[in-house]
Amino acid sequence: MSNDAPKRVLSPRRRSRMARLQSTLGANLALEFPSDLVGQTEHFDVYAATSLGAGGLQVAHGVLGRCERDYATLAGWFGLQPSHFNAVVAPVEGGGAYHRGCSGLELYCAAELSPVINEDFTSALVVAEVVEVFQALQGGGWNCGASNGEGLSRVLAEELYPGVLDGFSTASDWLDTDRPDWVNQNAGSDGDTGANGCSVLFLFWLHYQLGYTWQQICQAPGSTLAETYRQLAGVNTDPFPDFSRLLGQNYSPGAPSNLTHDNPFPLGARQFATAIPSKGTRLIPRASLVRS
Repeated sequence: MSNDAPKRVLSPRRRSRMARLQSTLGANLALEFPSDLVGQTEHFDVYAATSLGAGGLQVAHGVLGRCERDYATLAGWFGLQPSHFNAVVAPVEGGGAYHRGCSGLELYCAAELSPVINEDFTSALVVAEVVEVFQALQGGGWNCGASNGEGLSRVLAEELYPGVLDGFSTASDWLDTDRPDWVNQNAGSDGDTGANGCSVLFLFWLHYQLGYTWQQICQAPGSTLAETYRQLAGVNTDPFPDFSRLLGQNYSPGAPSNLTHDNPFPLGARQFATAIPSKGTRLIPRASLVRS
């Protein structure tokens, strides 16, 4: 994949000089892994943990080539412009990603180095973390520490990098249970895989079944996903029964869904021909992929 965004790749000597300069100046940057600065763009400084060796450097260069394109897409969807991120390709425990607090600008993202180096994997994690910062900057109802915000960070990363994160899908974690309503309420944690599964399914339903754009969805933050739907549709109805019924018609309750990804939509006939105009892409596997 190519990217025309301006970027500046630093030589090893230049990276070493930059690291010494940052230390000398006492910059407010204390990375949690010993890392080298690989390159810079308008909105990102990209680092590679030294412990990852040549593979980490290759992944960091991949992130460097994609980050501005992904940033521009997310900025358009949210209608916002966060300032600057430090993206660190790092040996994150569990193979995931994290940042400290929803507005934290230092993003620690794992690298998939075997059986082959997968640059898109880390770029998708960067997207998920950046989405959470957009949510915090927006200051609406998206909450990166709850299931609605976690769901949005997942689906936007999966939208920009289809199939790359299927190994961390959670849709089946909801479909293969008694399917509680996580649309009218949020799980109070971003680590509830069942609630996250409901959230990603609902958001993909909004986009691929009902036809709302990602821009419309991102700019309709609500305290719950049901509130986001009501903002989009301009009605005061409960969307959960229709959403749940459609999935029940295609994935029988009580039977294994055998779904290995998060987006089964559209299912059957599209419910709306076009989206209704409105005021207007951290992932967690079975264990813990992303944490704030």
